[in-house]
Amino acid sequence: MIKKIKKIKKLGIFEDYVRDSQILSDFEKYNVFYGRNGCGKTTLTKLFDILESGLSPEYPDLEYEIETESGTTKEWQNFTTKIRVFNQNYVEKNIEIVGSRAKPIYILGEENKKIQEAIEKDEENLKIIKDEKKWKEDEKNKMEVEKDKKFTDVAKIIGSNIAWSSTRNYRKPDAEKDFGLLTHKAILDESKIQECQSTLRQEKKDKIKKISFEIDLDKEYNDAIELCKASAEIITIERLKSNVDISKWVEDGIKIYETHDSEVCEFCWQVMPKDRFKDLLNHFNKADKELKEKIDAKIRYLNDRLDNLRVLDVPNKTLFYSELQTEFVSRLTTLNVEKQNLLFEITTIIEKLEEKKTKTTESVSFERALSNHFAQSLDLINEIIEKHNTKTDNFQTQKDEASLQLKNHYLSEILDDVKSLERNIANIIIDIEKLNKEISKIDEKLIKNRSIISSEHKACEILNNRLETFLGRKEIVFEVSLSGGYSIKRNNKIAKNLSEWEKTAIAFMYFISHLEDQNFNIKEWIVVIDDPVSSLDSNSVFQAFSFLKNSVSEAKQLFLFTHNFDFLRLLLNRVKNIPNSIGRKSYYMINNVILHWERVAEIQKLDPLLMNHESEYHYLFKKLLDFESDGTIASVYPMPNIARKVLETFLMFMVPNNSSPYQKLEIISFDKVKKNAIYKFTNDQSHITGKGFDPSLVPETQKNVKYLLEMIEQTFPEHYNILKSSIS
Repeated sequence: MIKKIKKIKKLGIFEDYVRDSQILSDFEKYNVFYGRNGCGKTTLTKLFDILESGLSPEYPDLEYEIETESGTTKEWQNFTTKIRVFNQNYVEKNIEIVGSRAKPIYILGEENKKIQEAIEKDEENLKIIKDEKKWKEDEKNKMEVEKDKKFTDVAKIIGSNIAWSSTRNYRKPDAEKDFGLLTHKAILDESKIQECQSTLRQEKKDKIKKISFEIDLDKEYNDAIELCKASAEIITIERLKSNVDISKWVEDGIKIYETHDSEVCEFCWQVMPKDRFKDLLNHFNKADKELKEKIDAKIRYLNDRLDNLRVLDVPNKTLFYSELQTEFVSRLTTLNVEKQNLLFEITTIIEKLEEKKTKTTESVSFERALSNHFAQSLDLINEIIEKHNTKTDNFQTQKDEASLQLKNHYLSEILDDVKSLERNIANIIIDIEKLNKEISKIDEKLIKNRSIISSEHKACEILNNRLETFLGRKEIVFEVSLSGGYSIKRNNKIAKNLSEWEKTAIAFMYFISHLEDQNFNIKEWIVVIDDPVSSLDSNSVFQAFSFLKNSVSEAKQLFLFTHNFDFLRLLLNRVKNIPNSIGRKSYYMINNVILHWERVAEIQKLDPLLMNHESEYHYLFKKLLDFESDGTIASVYPMPNIARKVLETFLMFMVPNNSSPYQKLEIISFDKVKKNAIYKFTNDQSHITGKGFDPSLVPETQKNVKYLLEMIEQTFPEHYNILKSSIS
C-alpha cells in the first residue's frame, strides 16, 4: 500500500509540494479526498497514473517521492504494485474507443482444450520465472538496503563531525550526492582529522596588528665608534681634565653666563677675570661644542629607541588561533631574549657616548661585543601574526575545505563496499531484465490465447446490466458489432452526441469492467477514482454511489476524489461505518495557497466542518469568514463562486419562493447600494466573461465579502451567530 506522498515537484499546480508530516497521517486502505473544481484533484490523480512507469511526457521535469510498505519510489522508477486510475484523462482517452468499436473487455467462455493446455503450461512456467525474479528482487532489495544503511550511517558520522560547519543537517541524500563526486580515496591520518575538526570548531578571530620597531644597530654602532674616535683641539686645563664633574659644572656655568650676559659670577658675585674666562672658552671651544652636540643628538635618539623598545606592544597569545599559540609563545620567548640583548647593547652605546663627552680631546676605544638577532626574531613573530591574519581573511574557505576533507575521508572509508554492492546490484538488474523479457513473452502469449477463447456476448450483457444499475435506467446499451467490437445505442439508435454525464457513465463502466479482467487482481492492487459522478444529475448520484461501493470495496487500497458535496457526504457516511477490522480510513482535502505570487495546491486534513456537518453551506460560510487576500488575483479567484453559493443558500430560506436571486435580494432589508454591489459581484464575477482577469477583482472581492457577511449578520443575527459558533 501507498503510505505517503512525501513530495511532488513540477506537476502542474503541485509546483513544489512537501508533505507536512506533523499534520497528515499515513494513507490507509480507504482514503477520501475533497476539493473544489480547479483545485488540483485531477492533477493529483495523474500522479497515480504515472507511478507504474515512472515517466510522463506531459510533465518531463516531474519529481516525486512516494513511500510504500516496501520502500520509497521516485521518478524514473517502476512502481511494483498495479494501479488503476479513473479520472478525466481516462474518460478522454477511452470514450472514443468505447463510443464506437471498443474491444471486448472480458475474456470469458469455454476454453478450447488444446489452448487450455498451452495456457496451463505457460502459467506454470510463468510462476517459476516469477519466483526466480522475486528471489532476485529480494536479493537486490537486501543489497540496496545494505547500501542505503551505509550511506545513512556515514551521513550520521559526517553530520556529527561537521556539526560546526555551515552544513549542519547532513543526511543520507547528501552523502549519496557527495559520494558521486568522489573520484578517488582520500583517507586522512589521525592528526589531519583532528586538525580539520579543530578548524570547524573554531570561531573567527579579529586580525592582529603587526609589531613595528626599527633600528639600524650596525649604523648606530658605526656612528658611535666614529664619535668615540673624534677629538676636539682645545687648550687643556688639567684640573678640569682630571675632574669630570668640575668640568661639566664649569661648562654648564659658561653657557649660563653667556645666556644671561652676566658681569659677575653668579656663584660668588665676583667679577670674572678676563684672562680666566678666555682660558675657559679656549678649553670649551667650538669644535668641542659641536662634537658634544653630535654626541647628545645620538644619545637622545638612542634613548628614544630604548623607550620604544621597553614598551613594545606584543599581542597576547589568546588572540591567536589555537594551533598558532604554541609556536607564538616559543618565538616570543626568543624575542624577549633578543630584546634584552638589544636593550643592553643600546644602553652600552649610550654609556660609551656619555664617557666620550668627558673625553672630547682624545680617542675613546669602542668595539661591538655582541651579535644581535632582534630584527630576525621580530620578523618571526610577525610571520605568526601574518598566518593568523591570513586565516581570518580566508576563514570560511578554510572551514569549507576542512569540511570537504572530512566528508571525503569518511566517504572513502565506505568506497570499496559501496562499489562492490553497486556492481552486484547492476548484475542482478541485468538478470531481472532478462526475466522480465521472458515474462512479457509468456504474458503476450497468454493474452492472445485467452482472447481466442473469450465470449464477447457475455461481456456485452454484463456491461449493459452494470450501466443500467449505475444510471438507474436502461437508456444506453452496447451491442456486439460484426467487426468484433461494440456499438453504443441510445433508444435503439446509434448514439452520436454523448452528453458529458453519458461519457462519464460509459467510461466508468468501462473502467469497472477493467478492474475484473484477468490481468488485474483488485484484492492485491490499488484503485484511484476521481469524481465518477461528474456532470451526473442529483438522482444519478445516489445510483452511482450504490454501484461504486459494491464495485471497488475489495480493493487492496482505495483513493476516492470528489468535488460534489452530496457525493462526499455519501462517501463519508459509507467509509466511516466500515469496521477498522476490514480496513482503516483517512480523510483529506486539496486546498490552494499562494506561494511566490502563484496559486499552488497542498494536501491537507479534511476540514472538520466537512466531516461533522451535513451542509456545504457551513463550509463555504467558513471560507468567507476566514477570507484574507494577499493582494493577488490568484488568492481571490475562487471567492465569487463561494459567495454566490452562500448568497443563494441564504436567500433560499430567507425568501422561500420561486423568485430570482435578484428579486429575493430586493426583499431583504439592507443597504440598497451594498445589495446591488453584492448581486453584481456574485453574478458577474462567478461566470465566464471572456474578458480575462480584471485587477479590480481583488478590491471588489475584499469589499463584497465583507458586505455579504454584514448583510447576513444584520438581517438574521441569530442565524449568523449560531452559524459562526458552529464552525468555531
